[in-house]
Amino acid sequence: MTVAFTSFPGLPTSVAAARRFVTGVIRLYPWTTAPAAMLDEVIDQAELITSELATNAIRHTRSGDPGQTFTIRVSLDDWGVWTQISTLAPRVRCSVPHVAMTGCDPFTEHGRGLFLVEQLATRWGTLAPWQDGVYFALCWPTDQHGTEGE
Repeated sequence: MTVAFTSFPGLPTSVAAARRFVTGVIRLYPWTTAPAAMLDEVIDQAELITSELATNAIRHTRSGDPGQTFTIRVSLDDWGVWTQISTLAPRVRCSVPHVAMTGCDPFTEHGRGLFLVEQLATRWGTLAPWQDGVYFALCWPTDQHGTEGE
């Protein structure tokens, strides 16, 4: 298993840095049995999900307050990628990340982020009750025969 983690300032510019961190860790993992196109698909999904969750960390939690941070931890193994984004407490007490009903409406300006996460991630959800943040998991792709790519 490979694990990498780092913290980012709670600034909008950190969203791009968080994406680069997660995709860089995935690219460096010594997992080379899948065709490049399949690996690129996982990287693209991880990049979009990280972007949405890092944006939410800054927008909806105290991690976006002046001088605060959020932390990203990426774990990789033969199963796939597990990423968690640890934040400070939500700005609204007792709020829990959830897919908004507006997520399906393509004309809504906000509220589609977790809908996208729901569609792309193998699994996602909130961290343990004593830790603020969210996680997502992506499985490594397999070929049509049910084995890892050649």
